Amino acid sequence: MKNIKRKHLISFFLVVVLALGLSCSKENAILEIEPVEKVGVENSQTFIYDVFKDWYFWLDQVPELDPTSYDSNERLIQDLIYDELDRWSFVVSLDAYRALFEEAQTKGFGVGMAVTADNRLMVRFTYKESPMGLAGVDRGWEFIEINDVPLANIQDLGAAFDTDAEVKFTFITPENETVSYSMSRTDYKMNTVLYRSVLETEGKKVGYLVFESFLAPSEAELNEAFTYFKSEDIDELVVDLRYNGGGNSGIAFLLEELVGGQAIEDKLLGRIIYNENHSDDNVNFGTKGNELSVDLDRLFFITTDASASASEMVINGMFPYKEVVLIGSTTAGKPVGMNVFESEKYNIALAPITFKILNANDQGDYFDGIPVDYLVMDDIYHGWGNPEEACLKAALDIINGNTVTALKSIQMQPQGLPLKRGLQEITGAY
Repeated sequence: MKNIKRKHLISFFLVVVLALGLSCSKENAILEIEPVEKVGVENSQTFIYDVFKDWYFWLDQVPELDPTSYDSNERLIQDLIYDELDRWSFVVSLDAYRALFEEAQTKGFGVGMAVTADNRLMVRFTYKESPMGLAGVDRGWEFIEINDVPLANIQDLGAAFDTDAEVKFTFITPENETVSYSMSRTDYKMNTVLYRSVLETEGKKVGYLVFESFLAPSEAELNEAFTYFKSEDIDELVVDLRYNGGGNSGIAFLLEELVGGQAIEDKLLGRIIYNENHSDDNVNFGTKGNELSVDLDRLFFITTDASASASEMVINGMFPYKEVVLIGSTTAGKPVGMNVFESEKYNIALAPITFKILNANDQGDYFDGIPVDYLVMDDIYHGWGNPEEACLKAALDIINGNTVTALKSIQMQPQGLPLKRGLQEITGAY
């Protein structure tokens, strides 16, 4: 049994990081990660610099500088990261980090959005306990005014949502009704399974799962969904990760177990590779069996450029063992992961890129994203589970042996409203 002890390292990890209870290494042992006592640092900037100089994956790219000359943790990180490849390393408050990853709790309006080719601002999804979700706002609704100002007259849409003041939002619903709601952003608990159903098509049962963010409470939600799929004895499975920006690796391993079935039991799933300072921490990893897993020869995944990190890890991990059909558009391209280092004294959680991940065939390094087999528009005009929604329809057409209508131009693809680096990228929502 291998125990890894790490200075400043907490036992709860971000994105594609080693998970408790994970079968790993040639000996198929259980990997345990133990927290250790924190040591004092001169200030938060010194803490960040020391971590980067020791753990950062692109160690040779970390510049020599004086961290005490910086008045902002964020500015320091901007000067430390390897700009060519690192779009993800960040620092946030420790309280906010723990609330999100341990409790699936965050603050905001709870809405993911996209801008269409004709400049319409559309709702991609809402979290049901968020202000938007409680108001009944859902996928396919269109924003037309904010505080009675037409969207065309608002120069910075992101800033319009970045306020604690009450905001009036006006929408056009899919039924062509105009409605307005006033609300303030609040703390709420995310539901990470946005939707699950079983569709019947030409005598086959197709499980459909829309999954958003890999967080600790996701375990219960995924177990419920796959209990349902098992009870329905599904013949095919479509996993919709189109807005899933990543999260806790333990949940990623769980999803791999659930979709991989017997084909991956006691098999190598991949490798985690650290920098030269920590090559002794490199591990091979696999999974244990799961009684809720589905045994299917083929898996469908729906993706967009918002599908990142743990989402890509799950897909990449299935390539050696399953026929994998990808529908939508190329993923974000994050074949690396983070350990999270905490400082309670300064209330910060630091998440630098610390390793890369490969699958059982040593495939990885997909910084340009994982390409799809079928380029299909993200059809934000239809609700979840609607068999006419373009990506889901493509999966059903493939299952039924029908011709798939491909997207002719990537310019038609709705573009997500830019998200702040860090926790907002994980939630996918304002």
